[in-house]
Amino acid sequence: MFKRFTDKFKEYTLSNDKFINEIIIDVDDYDLKPYLLNDIIKLLEKVILNKLSADLLFQKNYWSWGFVTIYYSNFYMAQLLNKIAGKFFLYKQQNFNKYVQFNKDIDLYNIPQSNNGETSHLREFKQLKNNYAYIKTWNDVKLQPILDKIGLKKKDILFKYTIDNDIKESEIRNEINYKLNNYQEIAVSQKENILNLKIYKLIIEKNNCNCRKFKNFELVKINHFRMKFLSILIQEIIIINPAFKLKIERLKNKINNKYDIEFHSVNENIKMEIERIFG
Repeated sequence: MFKRFTDKFKEYTLSNDKFINEIIIDVDDYDLKPYLLNDIIKLLEKVILNKLSADLLFQKNYWSWGFVTIYYSNFYMAQLLNKIAGKFFLYKQQNFNKYVQFNKDIDLYNIPQSNNGETSHLREFKQLKNNYAYIKTWNDVKLQPILDKIGLKKKDILFKYTIDNDIKESEIRNEINYKLNNYQEIAVSQKENILNLKIYKLIIEKNNCNCRKFKNFELVKINHFRMKFLSILIQEIIIINPAFKLKIERLKNKINNKYDIEFHSVNENIKMEIERIFG
């Protein structure tokens, strides 16, 4: 489905454990084939661990911190999807914060001379929308397999909760973090906790994307559907790159070990979502 982005990974290697920001020295053209998949796997680990942690927080009725934690899972997912697309941001240090773009003609990644740009999280979500905007031009027949895999019927909902920047994720996170009246942990009533858990389970167990009244749950819906979207791309890379498949299996084992200790009470539907990534 996404050969435009994933096909190039046939030739990528995982022969070392270095990440991109460890080997970049200055603006130039770089061969990132030995490093980019390392970044992708590490970001995937961060996506999953934040998702699991958020589930435990929600179960214990720590809603504010749970929403912030699920936000970071979403943010790392945006970074990961941008790296798969080949147009992403690189942070090396405070004065070296660059935009990177894959140049298919020379099979290298280019870091322009004058490109520090904005440094906020918002840039990742904007880039995500730009990178995957082309699928919005697909006709219904071409989109149907994606809708089927994600469990949605309407393409507008697909775009809204996977690639679009219509829901301002960073703004929701900031309101929870910095507006004290939006901080809800100990003061939440039992009635509110029951309602929140009901909404949460409707999303992760029933694929429900309604409940528009509760803005913070938009972060949960994005996480739920964006991860299903991401799993399609990860599976395409697994199929064409045996070394990546091996590293993904190792990550799967690490996560499974976590279930036995820190995450033994995680919701089974969350485990199923993560299992879909691993294939």
